[in-house]
Amino acid sequence: MFYREAGDFKTSYQDDNQTFPIKFDRYRYYAVLFIAFAVIPFIINDYWANAIFLPFLIYAIAAIGLNILVGYCGQVSLGTGGFMAVGAYAVYKLMTTFPEVSILIHVVLAGGITAIVGVLFGLPSLRIKGFYLAVATLAAQFFLVWLFNRVPWFYN
Repeated sequence: MFYREAGDFKTSYQDDNQTFPIKFDRYRYYAVLFIAFAVIPFIINDYWANAIFLPFLIYAIAAIGLNILVGYCGQVSLGTGGFMAVGAYAVYKLMTTFPEVSILIHVVLAGGITAIVGVLFGLPSLRIKGFYLAVATLAAQFFLVWLFNRVPWFYN
């Protein structure tokens, strides 16, 4: 829910948890979604699709992950970029090694590889919280960046 008019009280849980409680705002939201999905793909060029929208969608996925981790779980993570890099490198290496396989399979496999790397860094960090967890995730990111820059397998 973004806002609610003064004196507008709801009697059911479903009505109270609406993102857009005002009907006119819901119609505007649906109109923007319709334009975004039905009109925009036909009028943009490759530059806008690859340089503007694709990074926007990638960072939106990262923001959703951070929202789950920090907002719902209450854990502070400073190393999210390192795990994003693991997924990106995994997709890159899988696509260059097996170019005939579909990209959807590469993305799913890269998610599994990233999950394994996350478990490798997460198991030693199970009993820490707060500032120490933030420092551990930051150390994981620094180690992953160092690994990507120093090991020739990643940049060949």
